[in-house]
Amino acid sequence: MKLPLSFALLLYVGLVFSQSKKEQIEQLTLRVDSLNSVLRAERNSNALKITSLENSITQLNAKIVDYTAQITSLNAQVSTLTSDVQTNKAATARKQQELQALQAQLKVKQDSLTLVNAELLKLKPPVKPVVATTPTPASTTPSGPYKTVTIGAQVWMAANLNVSTFRNGDAIPQVTSDAEWEAAGENKQPAWCYYDNDAKNGTKYGKLYNWYAVNDPRGLAPAGYHVPTDAEWTTLDNFLGDDAGKKMKSTSGWESWSEDLVCTNCKNWNAEYRKKTACHVCKDTRVHGTKAHSGNGTNSSGFSALPGGYRYSNGTFGFQGYDGYWWSASELNADYAYVRDLYHVLDYLYGGNGNKGKGFSVRCLRD
Repeated sequence: MKLPLSFALLLYVGLVFSQSKKEQIEQLTLRVDSLNSVLRAERNSNALKITSLENSITQLNAKIVDYTAQITSLNAQVSTLTSDVQTNKAATARKQQELQALQAQLKVKQDSLTLVNAELLKLKPPVKPVVATTPTPASTTPSGPYKTVTIGAQVWMAANLNVSTFRNGDAIPQVTSDAEWEAAGENKQPAWCYYDNDAKNGTKYGKLYNWYAVNDPRGLAPAGYHVPTDAEWTTLDNFLGDDAGKKMKSTSGWESWSEDLVCTNCKNWNAEYRKKTACHVCKDTRVHGTKAHSGNGTNSSGFSALPGGYRYSNGTFGFQGYDGYWWSASELNADYAYVRDLYHVLDYLYGGNGNKGKGFSVRCLRD
C-alpha cells in the first residue's frame, strides 16, 4: 500500500528533527562534562593555593610572636642600660678629673723631651728661692720697683703685671664692655681689663691682657724684663720638678675641692651582680663619703701664684679663685698662643694654648 506523499514528507521531517535534538543533547552533555572537569581542576588548584597561604600566614604569625619577644627583650636591655648610665654619671665625672691630671703629666713629659738643657738643670744643686727688691732700669713705665724671686737660674717678678702703658709710654686701651673686648680680639688690637672690670681685683691679681698686647712691638714688659716664652716656662717647670704647681701656688686664696670616695664594699662588683644584689653600704650610689682637699699650695718656690681667672674672647669672665692662667710669648698659630695654667684641683703646672682674644695674666721674667 502506498502512503500519501504528504504523510511521507512529514515522517521524514520528524526523523530528521529527532536526530538533530539528540546530537544537540550529546554536544551539550560533552560541554557540561568539560566544564565540570575544568571546575574540578580549578577547585583543586585553589585548594592548594589556600593551603599555601594558610601556611604562610601561620609562619608570619610565628615571626610576629618572635619579633615581639625580641622587642620586649631589647626594651628591657635599654631600660637596664639607661639605669647603668645614670648610676655611672658620678664615676664619669671622677674619671674626667683623672684624665685632666694625666693630660697635664703627658704635657710635662713632652716638653721635657724637647729641651736640651732639661737634664743639666736637674743636675744642678737646688737653689733656695730668694725674694729681693730689684730697682727697675730706666723706663717710661710709671710702676716700680718690682719685687722679684730667683728660681734656679731665672729671676721672675713676684707678682702679676699691672701696667697700663707700653714700654715706650703709649697707653694700652682699657676695654670694659663685652662687645668691645670681642671686637679687639677679632681686629687683633691690644687691650687690658680688670677681672669683672673691678679695680680692686687689679690690686690683688694684676691686669688681664689679650695676646695682642703681649706681642705688641712697643713692648708690654717693663725695661729689663720680657714676657717668657713657652720654653722658659718649661725651664721653670723642670727645675721645680714634681708638683711644680703646688710649689708655685700661694698658701691661701685657692678654692678647696672634694672627691667622692668609691664604696669599698661594691667597687669590684660586675654589672650582672649589681642587678641582683643591692649594696647595703652605699645604697647603690657607688659612693661612700667624700674627701676634702685644699686648693692652696706651699709656695716653696716664692712664685706666689694666685687664681686670677681669665676673660673669654666674648668678654665674659670666669674661674677667679679656682684657676690661674698666664700668657707666654710663644705663638702656636694665627689664632692661638701657648699658655701656662694652674688649677685648684691639680698640683701640676699645665701647658696648653688659648685663643689670642682671651684675657690672661702676665708674669714677667728678667732679661
